[in-house]
Amino acid sequence: METKQFVIVGIAIALVIAIAAPFLASGNPDGLESAFFSIYGAKPFMGDELDEDAAGAAEEQAIATTGNDFAHEALMPDYSIPGMDKAGEVVAVVLGTLLMLVLVFGIAKVSARSDN
Repeated sequence: METKQFVIVGIAIALVIAIAAPFLASGNPDGLESAFFSIYGAKPFMGDELDEDAAGAAEEQAIATTGNDFAHEALMPDYSIPGMDKAGEVVAVVLGTLLMLVLVFGIAKVSARSDN
């Protein structure tokens, strides 16, 4: 298989995965945010019920402990575009995938040795 064909097939596979991901991903929150709220008792370790009052208190305690109150609004919060439901999730993941591909190809182009 020629290199160009290999890259095109790879991009196509990445886009298929990006389109399918919102439909295959778990709806239960997990990861760092979930672990934080579980440690501070704002949600059960296994489950997705979040106690909003306990979550706010946990965030305030973390700010008081660390002195770090930095926060920002995400461009696409929770890997979605607000108000678009599943279509917003698909668009957000596809856009993220395409942006990463452009970034990687740009870095590869800039860092490519001229003697090759």
